[in-house]
Amino acid sequence: MTTEQDTDNNNLVSRDKIINAAVSFLRNEKIIDTPYKKKEQFLKSKGLTDEEIKQAFAIANVEIANMNKNKFTSISIPNNYQNTYPSFYHHEIYQPTILHKIRLYFNTAAFVGTTFYCVYWFYKKFIEPLLFGRKKVETINDKVIQLDKNVKTSVKEIKDSVVKIESSVKKLLTNVPTDPTVQHLIRELKQDLASLKGLLLSRKQFPSAPASIPAWQIEAGVQNREKSREREDDAGSGSSTNNSDSSLEMIREDPPK
Repeated sequence: MTTEQDTDNNNLVSRDKIINAAVSFLRNEKIIDTPYKKKEQFLKSKGLTDEEIKQAFAIANVEIANMNKNKFTSISIPNNYQNTYPSFYHHEIYQPTILHKIRLYFNTAAFVGTTFYCVYWFYKKFIEPLLFGRKKVETINDKVIQLDKNVKTSVKEIKDSVVKIESSVKKLLTNVPTDPTVQHLIRELKQDLASLKGLLLSRKQFPSAPASIPAWQIEAGVQNREKSREREDDAGSGSSTNNSDSSLEMIREDPPK
């Protein structure tokens, strides 16, 4: 009897070891994602019975019912799983950038502006005509009458401007002869012309001829030169007088600015 009891105890211990080994096998990270059928076949090949396999799955916290419906295994998450992350993940707060704020404000302003514009357009298009009635449309005849009035007004203004200009021109023409400034300029011009004429008449004589030329030839040459010089002086004085007279006439004709 004692031997049989020892044998049974040894068998129970060995079966417990096998079940514990199966539990360790099921809890292995590499085996967790393996389908249930493959795990069951593997445990049966190791000599475990159906009851022992169920017991091993129960100890390993594996739901057999869900395993039969879904090929994926359920994993229990430990309570201290969240504590495995660093502490700064729990305290990090998103801070929007300046660009993000500007874009947010711009989108808000665009939305508000579009809304107000739509309301204004709807009011002008539908509500205002119903409340105040539509404005009277101007006919072509009214436009022509208004255009004729504008043309007449413009023509009258132009005529008035022409009359004013004519009166101003007449005043200038009457004031030109009596203007002391113009007379002073005329006198200065006359003096300049007189001095220029005096300079032309008092030009120096040509230099005397060399002594090698005979005296009768020198006298004849001097007389010829004097005659030609007198002709030039007469011609120069006449042209200068004509020029002075014409310049004086131009000054009298031009009105002062």
